[in-house]
Amino acid sequence: MKHRIIPFLAAVALAACGNPESAAVQAPAATTDSTAKQSNDGPQVIHTQDGGRMEGMLRDGKREGPWVAYNAQGGIRSRAVYVDGLEEGPTEVFHDNGLTYYTGQYVKGINVGEWIFYDPAGKEVKRVMHDSLGVPMK
Repeated sequence: MKHRIIPFLAAVALAACGNPESAAVQAPAATTDSTAKQSNDGPQVIHTQDGGRMEGMLRDGKREGPWVAYNAQGGIRSRAVYVDGLEEGPTEVFHDNGLTYYTGQYVKGINVGEWIFYDPAGKEVKRVMHDSLGVPMK
């Protein structure tokens, strides 16, 4: 199961740190909680090396439904919904202080529409529009 989860962490990048020029943010490496089911289905808890965790469901080895990531202090790091292993719908990532880092929308795992980025004080710093293929529009 780890071989399916770790690549996701790198790709999805749910950690609220990094360069706000891109919605892709590197997530800490993770390990599977020993209390999680050994099968690919059911509730999952993934602990990150920085003391945080991610929680959600797997169906047929793919993320399904809402997933929430928490920082080491227990605050929400990010929220997203998955359909058949791909992000679908609105997502929000937070700075360590709890304020929004960025918000956006996914369609079948692709950034689409308007993504809004904020600094740690909550001030909007940037808006980026993506076309239906996920390409930022200028």
